[in-house]
Amino acid sequence: MKQVSESVGAYYQHYPRIAAVVSAYNDGKADAMTCTWHTPLSSKPPLFGVLLTPRRFTYQLIVDSKEFAVNFLPAESARLLAAVGGSKGAMVDKFATYNIARDIPLKTNAPVLADAYAAYECKLVEDRPYGDHQLLVGEVVATHWLEEAFSEGGSLDLKAAIPAFYLGNDSYITRLKPAVEKIDRGR
Repeated sequence: MKQVSESVGAYYQHYPRIAAVVSAYNDGKADAMTCTWHTPLSSKPPLFGVLLTPRRFTYQLIVDSKEFAVNFLPAESARLLAAVGGSKGAMVDKFATYNIARDIPLKTNAPVLADAYAAYECKLVEDRPYGDHQLLVGEVVATHWLEEAFSEGGSLDLKAAIPAFYLGNDSYITRLKPAVEKIDRGR
């Protein structure tokens, strides 16, 4: 039976969502945080948005450096996503504590995670409040991707890389048996 209420409560009905790690670097300090509120916003120019609370150390690094990276990790990294999301960057060097390997960024100083099957380097173009979060819009200035994780047409190949899905309430899908079907939209 469907429930209807004016009380929003935990507000987890829009999950599952792909979990990503947003990372930033400024003045000798690096941080990373798990984020599920993210989305592409435009192709021309390539814009990507993340919603962060201003209380996060990563948020301050992004505001100060004017750049960030969005890293997409496979389901096997769910424990790392939980650890990164559950620790405070102002108190813990997450890269050292969790032994997070990095690739060399191309256009920014933002950390690109070596285990990511895809990552975007972004230059901050807008920081705007929405309720208790800030929408940080970045222009994608470089992309990193694991070639074997994508099909010839550019779609993620779920036989090669399954994204980490967050269900809300500290729960992740760590395994998934994909059944992908291309469906004609009836044009």
